[in-house]
Amino acid sequence: MNSVTSICNMALSVVGAKRINDYNTGTSLGAIQCRLFYEPARDALLRSYWWGFASDRATLSQDTNDPDFEWDNQFILPSDFLRLKSVYEEVGYNSRSSRHAIEGQRILTNESTQNIRYIKRVTDVTKFDPLFVKVLVFLLADDFVGPLAGGDKRIQEKIDRKLAKLMLKVSAVNDNETDTGGRSDWNLARHGGLGVAGEDERYW
Repeated sequence: MNSVTSICNMALSVVGAKRINDYNTGTSLGAIQCRLFYEPARDALLRSYWWGFASDRATLSQDTNDPDFEWDNQFILPSDFLRLKSVYEEVGYNSRSSRHAIEGQRILTNESTQNIRYIKRVTDVTKFDPLFVKVLVFLLADDFVGPLAGGDKRIQEKIDRKLAKLMLKVSAVNDNETDTGGRSDWNLARHGGLGVAGEDERYW
């Protein structure tokens, strides 16, 4: 079973660095680098893609304070919110109800209710998709190249090639597992972005 320590050790092995005994208590340079880079790399990877295991939905609570201008209402985003996938609409797409803006931990809108689908922060490694783990290992290894492998260009090129191949697999799996055809009541607003391999994400 994967653990944070085992994920870090897989990444350390990619750059030829010494394994660590424990992510939380290790005092070696490798352990220090793991604690420095692991959580930012995990959250960046979660945010970069529509991972099924990290997908969730919520009915938001309205903030008691309204925006000062431009928007009528604001709603409190979930504490584990990382990225918006879509906003639910009761009567199909229209330009007014699809308008919104995210500022801090609030979503601003002219609507009186707000139901969203979103990507959440997942910290329990036992919930990670196996492909997510593989990509995370090489993202961490990419961070380790400088401090633990002296910026070795051959290792860097190996990591870049591996990440590109992995993201092709991730995209193929996602295409097979996601089908929102015919759902006109979801505002599929094309929140596209760049994945870790630089591929244009438009999964709706």
